[in-house]
Amino acid sequence: MQDDQRIIHLWQETLEQAFLEKATDVHIEAQEEFTHVRFRVDGSLRTYRRIKVTYHEHLCAHVKVLAQLDIAEKRLPQDGRLNFIPTIAAKTNPQKIDCRVSTLPTVFGEKIVVRLLTNSYGNLRLEQLGFDSEQLLKVQSSLNAPQGLILVTGPTGSGKTLTLYTFLTLLNDGTKNISTVEDPPEIMLSGINQVAVNEKSGMDFAKSLRAMLRQDPDIIMIGEIRDSVTAQTALQAAQTGHLVLATLHTNSCVSTITRLRYLGCEKDVLAQSLLMVTAQRLLRKRCTFCTSIGTSCNYCKNTGYLGRFAVHEVLKLDTEIRSAIESEVYANDLLKLAQEQGMNSLLTQSELYVKKGLTTTSEVLSKIGYIS
Repeated sequence: MQDDQRIIHLWQETLEQAFLEKATDVHIEAQEEFTHVRFRVDGSLRTYRRIKVTYHEHLCAHVKVLAQLDIAEKRLPQDGRLNFIPTIAAKTNPQKIDCRVSTLPTVFGEKIVVRLLTNSYGNLRLEQLGFDSEQLLKVQSSLNAPQGLILVTGPTGSGKTLTLYTFLTLLNDGTKNISTVEDPPEIMLSGINQVAVNEKSGMDFAKSLRAMLRQDPDIIMIGEIRDSVTAQTALQAAQTGHLVLATLHTNSCVSTITRLRYLGCEKDVLAQSLLMVTAQRLLRKRCTFCTSIGTSCNYCKNTGYLGRFAVHEVLKLDTEIRSAIESEVYANDLLKLAQEQGMNSLLTQSELYVKKGLTTTSEVLSKIGYIS
């Protein structure tokens, strides 16, 4: 009984601290002698505590019970959800934090990752996403279009979901049928029909999307374009009177065009259906407390960074860009044309933030690459 209470207290304390430190993920990792509990804060992992390895199975079982997973199954990965209310904010600002739970068998025991999902998407405005004034105008005009494909691109952990959900919140004015297909839905959005992909039952992205098109949709959001069938179906939907929003794992706007061509999208369909492509990264902000104090800092745990902000690259297709895509110009030539028309690359945007003192060259190097 004492051990059970200790585990319950340990887990609640861990979640409370993760919430306080604004962690996005909690990692529970079994090693030979200790179990390590680590937080991902501002994109980087930091150790929170070590616990006796003898407590590992009890802690994993407790988390799995909360996430409604099979505690007897330790040989296969599992996915679930749980939620908690931080006691530190219960009186002043009570809120329920949704968490996504993933388990994975490892040599020394199960590894569990718990992602803390913010409920603040509905309160976000377009102006808070980090677009500059020119980029913002391009985004707003694209979102006002009656049909076409809008792509948000970048690597895992670059904030694409936040951007997409903010777009959807802006579009959700009660006059449109909005449906999403996700794997899995991260945040439940009121007034929007959200479909969870279930590969085991055969309900993949492509099949879900085809079924959705028979449901009289105005706006469709695809959590991720992963294959040629989904890519081509998304473009067909954009051609036939629907506004389609989706993510794609590419590094830049121009490489997105190349990737879609590789997925079998016809150049003329691509040129006519694609409205806008954005590429983004999350950069850590320089800690202002460190800068002013100049000594060891409790705010940023001596990392030199506190918080993150998004940097964007926005390509809005016009007649010249569409013609270049139809002519299958080389990627370098397409990039040059886009830059001539005012598109700042991720590197150019990042360099501006470095000059303003918001971040550092080393941070940009680690997230994007070389700055001239």
